[in-house]
Amino acid sequence: MAGSINRIEQDIATLEEAIAKLAQEFHQGYEVYLMALGQGVRQQLILASYYLCTQTYPEAFLKLSVSERQKLQQGLRNLAQQMQKALCQSLQIPAPVEVPGLELEAEESEEAEGKLELETDFEISPIRKPLTPERLSAWQERIETGIIQLLKLLSKDANLLLQRSGLLPQKLPEAVLEVASKAEASSDGIAGPPNLLQIMIETEDDEDSQTSMVTKLTAIHLRLGEIEFADAHVMARRHQLRHLSGQLSGLRREYHKKLRERAIVQAESAWRASWYED
Repeated sequence: MAGSINRIEQDIATLEEAIAKLAQEFHQGYEVYLMALGQGVRQQLILASYYLCTQTYPEAFLKLSVSERQKLQQGLRNLAQQMQKALCQSLQIPAPVEVPGLELEAEESEEAEGKLELETDFEISPIRKPLTPERLSAWQERIETGIIQLLKLLSKDANLLLQRSGLLPQKLPEAVLEVASKAEASSDGIAGPPNLLQIMIETEDDEDSQTSMVTKLTAIHLRLGEIEFADAHVMARRHQLRHLSGQLSGLRREYHKKLRERAIVQAESAWRASWYED
């Protein structure tokens, strides 16, 4: 019996070593992926903004002075740069430690030169616990959730910058732009170019407050899937992460199988230890 439990414990220890090694591979994989994603986000934000300014609202863009256009373009570049920095910051966490809730706090500030900065604060309080497949999966899920949150935040800030620059209707409340940044593909959206969302909204008529009118709004809506699809380098890194996820699934099955085997052996031993004949 002692030999059986010892073998199981050795198997569990071997699996835990494999999980720790996989955690490091995940960390390295995300490091490369997030760097590539930052470049991809920058490119897609600029392309989506270009389409919106030249194809969707060309008249509004032409009304801007040269300095106003440059100010808008610089603001978009600043947002992209801040996004790249925030993505890198999201990985300042060793994979083998617990990552409690990833909290994002963003503030927008427009400087004298017209720069719009995205400030993102990640609050991390690592707590050391035995590394298990579940904890590694939770770490990965928080990284992925953080990416989606950052894309929504960037979309919102880009739309606010476009609105302040006169590209998007001024009378639209910020809440409408926030909804646009969080929207997903649905029957309410209209198919269009990548990373742009076309929605129909109801607004008040300027001349008659009792009358409403339907307006088509095109806004920035950065989608992770579309960004990855448009960039072969980002997609290749995503495939690598999926391969690691497959390995993690296999280790999870083996790990829980061994845990159950150990529990069964321990239960059998406990039964015999407490049993006595009348």
